[in-house]
Amino acid sequence: MTNYYYLASDQKLGLGNASLDFVETEPWMIPGFDYPVQREIFNGVEKEWELRELLQYIRNYTAPYKVCTVQVAHLLNSDQVELRVQKKSNLQLHEIVDPKQLILQEGHLLTINKVPISQ
Repeated sequence: MTNYYYLASDQKLGLGNASLDFVETEPWMIPGFDYPVQREIFNGVEKEWELRELLQYIRNYTAPYKVCTVQVAHLLNSDQVELRVQKKSNLQLHEIVDPKQLILQEGHLLTINKVPISQ
């Protein structure tokens, strides 16, 4: 059994940098996601620097879009347990002020929406 962070988006996600163990996947659906999963991060994301890197990755790949959505989930990948989301929450990208907001419990999916900030 291995802890994974799975990333999905309504836009194509890039590979990112080598600091996190991103793996490109063929787009596939996991029950509970609204979009196909495009990236996996082996062994999850736990350390503070990993959380900073994940947030920077999300900011970098949403930068070209005025509106987009990224979904991040922490799931246990095992032959004995079905991959599925058990809890969902939402945040707007501009509301994420601390990378620790990306710490997810097993089974939790966070939907991050990038929307124009009203002046």
